[in-house]
Amino acid sequence: MNINELIEQRVTIKNQIDELNAQIKDLQEQLRGNETILLKELDAQGLSRTANDKASVSINEDTVPDVTDWDELYAHIVDTKDFSLLQRRPSSTAYKEILKLGENVPGLQPRTVRKLNMRKL
Repeated sequence: MNINELIEQRVTIKNQIDELNAQIKDLQEQLRGNETILLKELDAQGLSRTANDKASVSINEDTVPDVTDWDELYAHIVDTKDFSLLQRRPSSTAYKEILKLGENVPGLQPRTVRKLNMRKL
């Protein structure tokens, strides 16, 4: 294949992916709506678990953090040194800005990730 054919192939594949992603988005919306209604029905009937011949459903509750004051949270983490409260991923945006200033961050090194960008015309 020449470059023109490869680009055309890429556009075709990208269009197919876009169509599938639109379908996935619609189905996920439908699934969320179904979940909302199902949870209301289960609550109304006082059930936390039920089943039919195709599937079983049960209500699962989990506690997740909702930050109300980032400054307080960061102060707590620094005071207690409990960094387990944060997810382990440095910010690419902040790191690139530091690198542009000619500075280094201990424990980090730059890695170049190459990808091909495409814009449909």
